[in-house]
Amino acid sequence: MAEENEDVEATSQDDQEAAEEQTQAAAGQEDGDEQDASQETETKETKTLLSDDEGNGADEVDPSTYEFTPPEGSEISEEAQNMIDAFKTAAASLKLSQEQFQGLIEYDFKRGQQAVAEQANAYQERIAKWGEDVRADKELGGDNLDSNLATIRKVTDAYGDKELMALMKAPSAENPDGLGLGNHPSILRFLHRVGQSLADAEIIEGDGHKAQSGDGLSRMYPTMFQNAS
Repeated sequence: MAEENEDVEATSQDDQEAAEEQTQAAAGQEDGDEQDASQETETKETKTLLSDDEGNGADEVDPSTYEFTPPEGSEISEEAQNMIDAFKTAAASLKLSQEQFQGLIEYDFKRGQQAVAEQANAYQERIAKWGEDVRADKELGGDNLDSNLATIRKVTDAYGDKELMALMKAPSAENPDGLGLGNHPSILRFLHRVGQSLADAEIIEGDGHKAQSGDGLSRMYPTMFQNAS
């Protein structure tokens, strides 16, 4: 019986040791699996599309390699060219391709042209509106419009110069400095009043001096003809 008990105890001890070994092996496998999973997770977290590991390893872009070809029939001003040259540095830092650089500049170039055209059209419409206001003006317009414009032309012909006449005309490719002031009601009223004052003054030829009639002088210098109190 003692031997049988010893055999049973030995068997139980062996079974317990085997169970412990299996438990430790399973625990070790779980630790290994957790470690592998941790490493895999860490690898995925440290690699991104913009990191050096995932990048293509492309060298830095030289800004001087970018070139912009303007649309056919278009010219680049010096100011615009300076802006394009300044953008090359930003384009290089973003590693844009030549095609991307060309596309972005061309889009901005066309957008700028459209904005200028819209502003020019708006100003032309404003000049046209001034003309309509003159035709409806009580002092200048109506049946006397032509004669009033003739009086104004005498003033501009006698005292205006090329620069003034350029400002009076509407802006155009041939006259880039034009402001269309020849349609502005306030400008035309001023010139018309000057022309009327000159017409009212009678010019008398004498011994080289020019005199003006009392009526013309009284209109130009009313305080000179006030009766003394």
